[in-house]
This record gives sequence, C-alpha cells and structure tokens, in this order.
Amino acid sequence: MKTKPFFITNLDYDLLKQKYPNKNALDIILEKIKNNYPVQYAIGNVDFYGLTINVDERVLIPRFETEYLVDKIIKLFDNRKKLNILDLCTGSGCISISLKKHLDALVDAVDISKEALDLAKENANINNVEINFIQKDILKDFNFKKKYDLIISNPPYVKLDEEVSENTKYEPSIALYPGEDDILFYKQIIKNSKKYLKKDGVLAFEIGSTQSNRIKNVAKNVFSNPKIIVEKDFNNYDRYLFIFNE
Repeated sequence: MKTKPFFITNLDYDLLKQKYPNKNALDIILEKIKNNYPVQYAIGNVDFYGLTINVDERVLIPRFETEYLVDKIIKLFDNRKKLNILDLCTGSGCISISLKKHLDALVDAVDISKEALDLAKENANINNVEINFIQKDILKDFNFKKKYDLIISNPPYVKLDEEVSENTKYEPSIALYPGEDDILFYKQIIKNSKKYLKKDGVLAFEIGSTQSNRIKNVAKNVFSNPKIIVEKDFNNYDRYLFIFNE
C-alpha cells in the first residue's frame, strides 16, 4: 500500500485515491501537487460554506476568507424577504450559490469569462439553485435592469508585484490581477452601483489588506455620508468592506 506523501492531508489523500484508483495516474497527480499544483484542482471540488463547489483551472479556488464574507451577509439579511442580489466577478459561483441557498433572494451573477460561467452554472445545478448568470465586462458595461438590496463582489485585487503562493500560477490571472491599478474594480463598482443600489442597500467587498483607506475614500466621494465598516480576517488583516446606503 502506498504511503501518504508528507505534503498532503489524510483527507485529501483519501479523496485523491478515490478519484485516481490507477496507481500510475495517482503518482502523476501527486507529483504535480508536490510541484505546487493546487490539490483542490486535483480533487476537483472544495467544500464552501457546507456546499460542494466544483473547481478547475477556469476559476479561482474559493478561499476560507470568502466564506466569512458570505456568513456576514447571511446574518445581515436573514430577516429580509424577496431580496435582489447582484454578485460581480462570480467565478465559480460560490458566493451566489451560498447566498441563494440561505436567503430569500433572486440572484444575478456576473463574470467576464464564459468558461468560468459554464462552471458556475454546473455548480448551481449541483446545488439545486436557480441563478441568473450574465456574461459581461463590468469595466466596460455596467448596465442592469433593476435595483438591488445587495451588490457583492470579490473582484481581482492582487497587486502585480505582490508576493503570492506558488499555487496561484495555475489559477486564472484575470481573476487575480486587475492590472496597474489594484483598486480598479472597486472604483468601477462603487461609482456605478449608486444607480442600482436600493435605499438601505449594501455594497459588500472582499478587499486586499492594504486597500481599505483608498476604497473608503472612493465611497465617500460617491455616496453622501455613507456608513462604511471594515472588518478583519482571521489573520488580523483588513479583508472585508461594507458600504451602507442609508
């Protein structure tokens, strides 16, 4: 019986043995993982907020930090009915699907990538939820047909010179890097969302650890006297920013 490699957990190893019962195939994938290939891609799915979300190189791997954002939103909106939610840069659909599962809401989910949306649709089907998926580039086209109670986004925000894990080289760069301006997507979303955010609506973001003050300044220039809350992740970095349209 093959011994579990040191670089992988017992659970992940068991899942890989189930997926790759052929020893040669298992050895090949283990060698890739040893060389920083994401184990989540090798397994083919992740657990996100208690749901199974399929992942491959078409989408960013959902992070634990994003689960916390979802949890905060569910608690915030739990007593409200018939919500309209807009999820921008949806990727795998993990945010949209989790919110749809736990809230009374109609959800629109947007991404520039057809490939990402194809996988997000698979994930919606797997989890038995109906979501309206829309392919568009929100940097060029920010037109929608209704107003929303919640506009939420975990957009590309990694700086081009930022040190990142070796594993990220396998993830779609379009989902990680916005280009020279690391808060480009926040600017675009905040500037345009005022037209589409209901009174008492909320803008919710996952953000980079050094970006909160700059994003707050953008919001203050767009909204009149907005209530802005920044919260930290489990490593004590600024990670979540909420703008309340009061």
